Amino acid sequence: MMITDTAPFRYPHYHRSTDTADKLDFQRMTQVVDALTEVVISLAGG
Repeated sequence: MMITDTAPFRYPHYHRSTDTADKLDFQRMTQVVDALTEVVISLAGG
């Protein structure tokens, strides 16, 4: 999920050959997904 269009300015590897899986921050992605899940549940009235 992309909340903003400023990724090229924040991440030097964005859409380049150096943008590889070893640079992914799975812990941070988990936190984002967990937070978004809570938002969706809340908006759904749960």
